[in-house]
Amino acid sequence: MDEIIIIRTFDSDGSSFKRIMDALHGSNSHMTEITSPVLTFGEIEIHPASRRVLRAGREIRLNHSEYSILHCMAKSLGRVYTKEQLYSAAWGEEYQYGMTTVENTIWRLRKKLEPDPKNPIHIKTVFRVGYKIEPMET
Repeated sequence: MDEIIIIRTFDSDGSSFKRIMDALHGSNSHMTEITSPVLTFGEIEIHPASRRVLRAGREIRLNHSEYSILHCMAKSLGRVYTKEQLYSAAWGEEYQYGMTTVENTIWRLRKKLEPDPKNPIHIKTVFRVGYKIEPMET
């Protein structure tokens, strides 16, 4: 029976992955290139492998929670995420009702990514449900 092993690590040059594969299969293993796709919507690009976000080709600096929430929503454009889901994605713990942490993080993201943060075209509020990234029409 084959086994699947999942390892999450930052490995920009693939050397850690190669060492793991060599250890699992002997020194004659072939390295399989793993690429992390770029997530895009509008003029926003998210590069998960390097945790970089670009807007119209210019890098936007995001803190850990901003990046985590943005990446979570960008993986499934159009899907609505509750505050609880976004909080868990960013902080890895249970959301406490009454907290404004997610709302504040969404506001900071809008200020950094939206042309007009008060009238967002990307990061939308779904009334009484949560937030989503609106897929751009082609």
